[in-house]
Amino acid sequence: MVLRMLQRAEQYMPDLAPLSALRVWTGFRAATPDKLPLIGPWAGDSTIFLATGHEGLGITTSLATARILVDQIAGREAVIPVEPYWPSRVSLEHAYA
Repeated sequence: MVLRMLQRAEQYMPDLAPLSALRVWTGFRAATPDKLPLIGPWAGDSTIFLATGHEGLGITTSLATARILVDQIAGREAVIPVEPYWPSRVSLEHAYA
């Protein structure tokens, strides 16, 4: 699959042909249908907290995610609005793969 992708890319950018790849990674990026991460307690067990679905922005948004989780676990009022990120908002939707 990666070879086919590279061959296709070379059709558009011929100068890629002589280059060598040092590393290749393929996989799925965890994402939700509304493109917002799931941050907060899991609807099935309020003692389990989720921080997933950042779709490749996990490192970039890690500090804000941590702040949201810490405020929730400590029972403090959140500095960052949490409602858009509640895992329960997608608990009734279908899973996509």
